[in-house]
Amino acid sequence: MRIITSLQLKRDRRGVSNIIVVVLSLVIIIAVTSNVVLWSYQMNQLDWEKIREDVKISNSTRISARSPWFVVQSEYTVNNGSRVNGTYEDTRVADDGGWETFQEEENPPTYRLDANGTFIIDVSPYLLWSVSTVEIQLRYRTSDAVENWYLKAYNWTSNAFSDSGFNSTTGHTPTTEWDNYTVNLTGQWRSYVQDDGTMRVKVHDEGNDGVETTVDIDFLGVRVVASGVRFTFRNEGALTSHLVSMWIVNSTNHQRYDTNIFVNSGRTLNYTRTDFSLPSGQYTVKIVTERGNTAVYSGS
Repeated sequence: MRIITSLQLKRDRRGVSNIIVVVLSLVIIIAVTSNVVLWSYQMNQLDWEKIREDVKISNSTRISARSPWFVVQSEYTVNNGSRVNGTYEDTRVADDGGWETFQEEENPPTYRLDANGTFIIDVSPYLLWSVSTVEIQLRYRTSDAVENWYLKAYNWTSNAFSDSGFNSTTGHTPTTEWDNYTVNLTGQWRSYVQDDGTMRVKVHDEGNDGVETTVDIDFLGVRVVASGVRFTFRNEGALTSHLVSMWIVNSTNHQRYDTNIFVNSGRTLNYTRTDFSLPSGQYTVKIVTERGNTAVYSGS
């Protein structure tokens, strides 16, 4: 009896083991099959999206690009005269209903005003060799039109405020209404801008006179004018395209640049770069999308 019972238990154990093996095998087969099906679906989805993507480069043009305006980040230093109303924050946006008011120094029979501020140009998007000049713009209003008003910048070479090399050094005659006064530093801009983009700009009156003038400054800012490239992309596909890199190629150079541009379906997008220039002679521009598609444009 004991022998018969022992043999029966052994057979039962082998049966349970076989069942466990079969069940585990089925689980493994199902898992592998599911992953294969899912991978196949994902690959088919990616292939389908890649086929439907159709982005083109329709043009590339050398341009002269202006940066945004860079404005003062702290209060102006008043060397002659006084601050009457408002703060430097009121001079950072033009025509917004706010301004900062200054008044000439009370020293009869002569009155003077001299104030300056520090500006930081974000030089990261602009290579120094690509910058052709810097512009300064003042939007202001005076209580009289007796004298001209001047813009100067600190010359880091001569260690003094100057307008040497400016396109205009004769000043601006106000109308007692809101006036715009803009000067261009021409090719001498490098003497007025430090490597980190720091500039100091001064506003001052013409000189001694017998009328005490009040000046409202609505806006004062600086910006760079740089050479650049404008690319035109056209998405003729049914999906939004994400452009992730760009190549500029000629006979002697193959240069890659990172991009992060989204072009919606059916849209045309102009894209400007100022951190490189197009080579002379024949060249090729190639863009690569996140899905792996490419578009090519040839120019000269």
